[in-house]
Amino acid sequence: MKLPLNSFSRLALMLLLLALYACGTAPVAPVEIQPQTDPVTTAIDALLSSASRSSGSAATTLTLQALEAMLNADMLIRASNLAQQINDLDDLPLELQLRAALVQAEIALRQQQPDVALRWLTGSAGAQIVIQFADQPELQQDYYLKLGNAYRNSGSYLEAASAYLEVSKLTQANPNQTVHDQVWASLNKLSDEALGDFASTTNSYEARGWIELVRVVRSEQYNIKSQLDSITQWRRIWSQHSASNQLPSSLSRLQQTWEQRPRHIALILPLQNAIGNAIQEGFLSAYYQALGVSREVPRISVYDSSDATSIYPIYDEAVASGADLIIGPLDKYLVNQLQQLDDLPIPTLALNYADEASTNSSNLVQFGLATEDEIQQAATLAWNAGHRNAAIITPQADNYLRLQNTFAEIWLNKGGRLVSRSTFSGENDYSDVIKRVMAIDSSEARADSLLDLLPRTNMEFTPRRRNDIDFIFLIANPGQGRQIKPTLAFYFAGDIPVYATASIYDGLNNQSTNQDLNGIVFTTEPWVLNSSDPLKTEITSNLRPVQGTLQRLRAMGIDSFRLYARLRQFADKEIDSLQGATGTLSMSENGIIHRNLDVARFVNGIATEAESSSNDSN
Repeated sequence: MKLPLNSFSRLALMLLLLALYACGTAPVAPVEIQPQTDPVTTAIDALLSSASRSSGSAATTLTLQALEAMLNADMLIRASNLAQQINDLDDLPLELQLRAALVQAEIALRQQQPDVALRWLTGSAGAQIVIQFADQPELQQDYYLKLGNAYRNSGSYLEAASAYLEVSKLTQANPNQTVHDQVWASLNKLSDEALGDFASTTNSYEARGWIELVRVVRSEQYNIKSQLDSITQWRRIWSQHSASNQLPSSLSRLQQTWEQRPRHIALILPLQNAIGNAIQEGFLSAYYQALGVSREVPRISVYDSSDATSIYPIYDEAVASGADLIIGPLDKYLVNQLQQLDDLPIPTLALNYADEASTNSSNLVQFGLATEDEIQQAATLAWNAGHRNAAIITPQADNYLRLQNTFAEIWLNKGGRLVSRSTFSGENDYSDVIKRVMAIDSSEARADSLLDLLPRTNMEFTPRRRNDIDFIFLIANPGQGRQIKPTLAFYFAGDIPVYATASIYDGLNNQSTNQDLNGIVFTTEPWVLNSSDPLKTEITSNLRPVQGTLQRLRAMGIDSFRLYARLRQFADKEIDSLQGATGTLSMSENGIIHRNLDVARFVNGIATEAESSSNDSN
């Protein structure tokens, strides 16, 4: 007989109860599951509850304890919301003011707001730290460490170093490795001039010892063996210095870096053309300079890739010969072939950039004279100078149009406007080029239209240029630049700033000829501007004179040799830059070597080094 559903349910329940009864088993009582509670959250809630029942300093003390607990537990959002309730500190005891400032600064630092952190740390509470809390070294350490972090994150490296040095002095009896690393990193961000200014204003044994350590290491940066010898000598002289007992991490590992350096380098270049020869000349010049310092130089094997259509046979031969580092190839299509491999058996420093930025092999590093680095720096210089509206003048060839688009992308990403573009071909009259850039051709066209309507004797015409251009970005060689700059002046645009790439200067001291380039600001390799470099003097004496691109390629060869023992340091982030002949070198995560070049301006026909203000992340 078919039962209705409710009858069936009652029957099933009765049968179940009978079965339990027959087994002598009592029904199982339901278990109540209590929600899990986090003891840290419970403690924080208790502190806040107590704070709500208190007033004045007692309430603030409890709230600060809760905030400190939140930060220790990485509850940044909750801490940030609660910290907004603590604003007026003036009526609090000084110690509570300081604790509140430290908490607020820590929140700002975690939120990547170093300027906000500095406002809290340099306020009235921070100003009293040295005087009022001299007997609380842990509180002072916390303060100066946060102050150093805030200055470092805002790019104020001298102030950061000064703050970290205060921590270093407080921990001198028990040196702190992290603090020493921060002191070292901050001081290394300073130029030689800034480091000298700092040395002249401090009498602190601790500070002067650090400054001297930076100087001796920096002076020998092209030779690790010389650096090691200089550090040993420094430790003898500064035996009581905190860093003598505990060197910065990167210096501690320097001996290991030297012992693991490449011992056999394979150099792959197209030696049957001037470009390959110029790089080889620079490479071997740097090699022989290193040989003059120490006999511990790598063995060099040179391979000619002039006729190579595939890099693989040469590369495999170099690996089979026992090379533990390959420098080259130079030709882009050969670098593309290497870049497509899943992995490379040994570290390789390619002397050009593959078309694709990403690479499958961690052993591939790419280095070259990328015009993109120059464009990025020129754009930043113009932006930092307050310019916002740009015009571009470049040659008409496809590769220059690509560079024109690169500048446009960089400039627009900064928030600037691109108001005019123009190109030229050949080295003829540049009047039409300038007229297009300055919209003078449009002014003349309007005048022609009016002349068609009015009697010519009743009208005088002076062409007008557009007035919305803040600066002009120029890619040109010296000959082209010497015609373009005067033409700008002829068409009432001589007062518009012009920024150019390194190609505008051939490296020759032609003062009378270069008068027509006066005022142009450009980026270039330190090698081109530095006439006092001993290696440059030697090369000038012993090798044929070259100019322009070949000078820069020699500098590239010098840097390719000097990088050989530094690649591992870059990869392991033990160094973040190296002062090279082609610029200040740094390496990105994908193994691309970038250059920050020197900045120069033509003054009375002479390329004169100018102050760079291009360290901008925007």
